[in-house]
Amino acid sequence: MPISFKRFSDWPIPIKIIISFAVVILLGSVVLAMPFSQLESSQATYFDHLFSAVSMVAVTGLFTEPLAYTYNIFGQFVALFLIKLGGLGLITIVSAIILQFGRRVSIKEEVTLKQALNRSDMTGFRLFLISVVKYTTVVELTGALLLSLHFIPLLGWRRGGFTSLFLAVSAFNNAGFDNLGTESLQAFVDVPLVNIVIPLLIILGGIGFSVWFDVSRYFKQFLSVRSWIDFKGTYRRLKLHTRLVIKWSFWLIVSAMVLFMLSEWNNAGTLGNLSFFGKIQASFFQAVTLRTAGFATLDYTQLHIFTLIFFTIYMFIGGSPGGTAGGAKTSTVALVVKLISSEIRGIDNVNYKKRTLQMDIVKRALVIVVMFVLLNFIALALMTIFDEHIPLQYLFFESVSAFGTVGLSANLTPELSRYSQSIIMLSMFVGRLGPITIFTALGKKDRKQKNITYATGNILIG
Repeated sequence: MPISFKRFSDWPIPIKIIISFAVVILLGSVVLAMPFSQLESSQATYFDHLFSAVSMVAVTGLFTEPLAYTYNIFGQFVALFLIKLGGLGLITIVSAIILQFGRRVSIKEEVTLKQALNRSDMTGFRLFLISVVKYTTVVELTGALLLSLHFIPLLGWRRGGFTSLFLAVSAFNNAGFDNLGTESLQAFVDVPLVNIVIPLLIILGGIGFSVWFDVSRYFKQFLSVRSWIDFKGTYRRLKLHTRLVIKWSFWLIVSAMVLFMLSEWNNAGTLGNLSFFGKIQASFFQAVTLRTAGFATLDYTQLHIFTLIFFTIYMFIGGSPGGTAGGAKTSTVALVVKLISSEIRGIDNVNYKKRTLQMDIVKRALVIVVMFVLLNFIALALMTIFDEHIPLQYLFFESVSAFGTVGLSANLTPELSRYSQSIIMLSMFVGRLGPITIFTALGKKDRKQKNITYATGNILIG
């Protein structure tokens, strides 16, 4: 074993993850910058390619130069590869390949994989990893096949087929990239097939692999239920995490739809000129894409300020752990909300579904949310220095979109200064890996001092 590789294997887990992602980004940016990856009409600089590579690996969807007008078919395949790596996770893919070749994975490596996928246990871990790769491929190909029913008649066999595959992979990995132009999916706001398949792919990718396999265990029972009582009985057999994620994901989508319709129903720039069914369809699409997908079927420069504000909150929450989505995560925010509720009601424990949650997990959730808020505001403050002329609400929307790896934008990213674009790149990178991973990697290696207890002190608050 080479000395450099041996040293790398001995490094802390967070540093391995950070370096792995950074290396893939740099290599991807170099390949994208090569002439054989670009169209002859491309005006992109290396900075633009680096920005795109970060956005692809961070599965965000923001860009300084549009993908469709920058990269040829080979460059777009490279983009797909980077999106796939970023969405599924480098560690997951490498480990799945290793397992397929029969190499044994050490306990230390399995712990790394468990953290990368937010797994709570080690049972059946190898089969889980292989299943993730297999099922994601099946879902993406199925999505591509369905989308091809619209895009092949529209664009022809070659371009239509590839566009369907590109959109399916990008949607499932919550990446938000398309190879159609600069306006995302606005041209398809009234196409039911696109407005159903894309959101379903987003939901499946962002809800988390653990939820997938937990639901699949009871899938046949769900199909056979004949009454509400049977359904509730089967639903209660799901893991506590699964039930919390499903519940929060459902209500976040529904509430976002309702708020969006109330705010934009008569706005001629968004929903105003659509039919009743078109308004429902467009509202559903925008509500789902807030789960950090980054696609849009409407022009976000036309949104009311109120809509931008509540969109920002939903983008901050993001998707669920162990999937392809970013953000603070639904379960993390749910625990913080329940902690606040318990404090208001004077309850010492944090309970959910007649279960008392471990306080260590609740504290970790609180730290993650606070760090997300803090880092978002730091990024916003820096961007106001370099682009003071841009309205604050649009800078804030852009900052949260980058840090939550959402990818939605009011057509602002290309207009930002290089300094602000650099902040956006760093935000996407940190947002994808997670503040906890970054700060753990930069922290001290010596953890022996962490449990020291001193005499009790008291500080007034409020």
